[in-house]
Amino acid sequence: MLSFIHTADVHLDAPLQSLSGVYELRQDDFRSTMRRIRDLVWDKQVDFWLIAGDLLEYHGGRRSTAIFLRDLFASLAPVPVCIAPGNHDPWRSDSFYQTLDWSSNVYWFTPEWGAFEFPEKSCVVYGWGFPHPHVYESPLDTFPGKLNGYQHHLMVLHASILTSAKDDHHPYAPVSLQELAKTGMDYVALGHIHKPAQFPHPEKRQPFAAYPGSPEGLTAKEVGPRCVLFGELSDSGTLTLSPIAVEQRQIRKREIVLGGIETMEQCIERLEGELAEEKESDLLYITLTGERSAHFVPAVEVLKQKFSRFFLIQFTDQTWPDVDADKLIADGGVWGRWLAKLAEWEEQAADEEMREKIREAHKEALARIGGSVR
Repeated sequence: MLSFIHTADVHLDAPLQSLSGVYELRQDDFRSTMRRIRDLVWDKQVDFWLIAGDLLEYHGGRRSTAIFLRDLFASLAPVPVCIAPGNHDPWRSDSFYQTLDWSSNVYWFTPEWGAFEFPEKSCVVYGWGFPHPHVYESPLDTFPGKLNGYQHHLMVLHASILTSAKDDHHPYAPVSLQELAKTGMDYVALGHIHKPAQFPHPEKRQPFAAYPGSPEGLTAKEVGPRCVLFGELSDSGTLTLSPIAVEQRQIRKREIVLGGIETMEQCIERLEGELAEEKESDLLYITLTGERSAHFVPAVEVLKQKFSRFFLIQFTDQTWPDVDADKLIADGGVWGRWLAKLAEWEEQAADEEMREKIREAHKEALARIGGSVR
C-alpha cells in the first residue's frame, strides 16, 4: 500500500486586493493551513506529499514566507515533498525555489521532465514545472516515458485538463485525459483549477487524476469546505481518494430576500435573524434581493458596520422597488413604454436563459424608476 497527500494552488502571498483590510490575517490563515496539511502528512504517515504548483506567488512572494515553507518542509524529513512549480510560481533562476537552500526531502520538478526513484517504496514520482508564467503547449509532448522495474508510478503536474466545461482559468499547459492515460501513471496529482475535480481513467474507470482545489479559499467563488486529497494506492493498483477539509475559514455566499422592508431597523432585524447561524470567523458575501418599498434603499455601509463582528462581510444590493408597473404601462409614459417593451421581449424570448436576462433588465428598470419616484 502506497499513500500520499495531494494539494495545490495555495497561492501564499497572493495580492487578494479585495481583502486589503484583513490581508495579513488571511495570510496567517494560509500559513496555518499549510501547517495543518503538514500535520496531516505526519499523522497519516503517508509516503509522499505531492504539491502541484502555485504554492508561492512569484510576483509579491516574500522571502519570509519562502523561509517559512523551507522550515515547514524540513520538519517533515525524511518524508518526500514533491513540488511541480506552476504558472504563478515558475522555476526561474531568481525564484526562492532556486535561491534558498532546501532540505534534502524536498524534490523540485523543473522545465525538464524529472523522475525521482524511491526503490524502497517501489515507486517513481514524475513531474514537470513551468519555466515562465505562460505555457500554451502540452508538457506531455516531451514526456520521456515511465521507468521499468517499479510497481507504482505517480505524476505531479500543474496543467489544464481539456474538457468542454467552462472555467475562469487560462488553458495553460493543456493536456487531455487520453494523453495522461497513455503515460501509464497510477495517479496524476494536478494543480491549476481551484474547483475540486476527479477524472476516471478512460479504460479502467477508476480515478487516476484529480484537482484537489485550493486548500484555503482565495475569492468569493471558492465557497464552502476546502480540501486536500488523501490517496491510497493498493498493491493491485486500486486507487481511493478521500477529500479532507483543511481550511481555517470558509467563504460563504448568501442571498437574503428583503420583501416588504421599509426601514433600516427592519432590514437589520431581518438580517440578524438570517445570519444568526453563520460563524463569525467566516467570510460572508451577502446579496440582498427581493421587492422592497420604493421609498427605502438599504444603506450598505451601515449594514457593514452593524455586522462587523464577522471576520469579513460584504453586501451587494440587488433589491428592486415595489413600483406599480401595470399602472406605469397604462399611463403610457417613457417608463411605461420601457417596461412594456421588456414584457414583450420576455414573452418572445427563445429560451429560458434569454428570459432570465430580460427579467434582470426588468429589475434594473424598476430600480431606476424607483429612484425617480421616491
